Amino acid sequence: METVPIGAAIDSLTIFFVLTTMLSMGLELTLEEIRASLEQRRLLARALVANLVLVPLLAFGLVLAVPMRTEYAIGLVLIAIAPGAPFGPKLAELSRSDIAFASGLMAVLGIVSVVSIPLSVSVLMPAGVAVDPIAIAELVVVAQLVPLLLGLGINARSAGLATRLYPPVQRLSTVSLILLIALLVAVNGEELLGLVGTGTLFVSVVVVGSSLLLGYAFGGPARTTREVLATTTAARNAAIALLIATASFSNPSVLTIIVAFSLISLVMSVLLAGEWR
Repeated sequence: METVPIGAAIDSLTIFFVLTTMLSMGLELTLEEIRASLEQRRLLARALVANLVLVPLLAFGLVLAVPMRTEYAIGLVLIAIAPGAPFGPKLAELSRSDIAFASGLMAVLGIVSVVSIPLSVSVLMPAGVAVDPIAIAELVVVAQLVPLLLGLGINARSAGLATRLYPPVQRLSTVSLILLIALLVAVNGEELLGLVGTGTLFVSVVVVGSSLLLGYAFGGPARTTREVLATTTAARNAAIALLIATASFSNPSVLTIIVAFSLISLVMSVLLAGEWR
């Protein structure tokens, strides 16, 4: 009887986390930052290839090569195909890199992922896993694109209002994330510990490490853009991956591996950004 309210709480917190995260992202961004990223066409093209093609294919290949439970494979693929973590500019700030490029790239990835995520889901899901790409596309549009564009619109019309709204919305996003992780750990703590020895943590570390190397290699001649693309490519968008997992898959193990991967990518990216600083 207790699992129903807990499951509903996880679903509600996930939706709230995604909406507040995407809205805060839009409130902080400016159209100038997006335009500046779009003008760097070759660098942007390499960033899109690394984030939308190479990282998902790498995760997919490792999932096929390393024996693991199907729900773990689903979670790893979901987090790998979700680009544009909202804390990308914070990592750039930490490493003293190109914050404007990091912000613009984050917005571009958030927009193009409306198309890339459903396509990737339809192609890269493990054999025998049924998914509805159209339903996932609608979910990404409503939960990610709409609040992102709303925040951008507010910032474009009134930068002062956006500046006032950003801190409380960002705090709500952070608090909901902390509560969500705490709830997931409380419910699935035993399974998180059970990931040791399954191969999933090894795959996560390899994907994150390879993403850092790919981003750095594709980041062009400037050190500041290499660092940005490295950490941005490694830090996947856990918000939308968690939402897709809760909406499309009933097995809580899918959420467990997404949380584990996200923590690994965050720790590795923060440590590297701190070292670059």
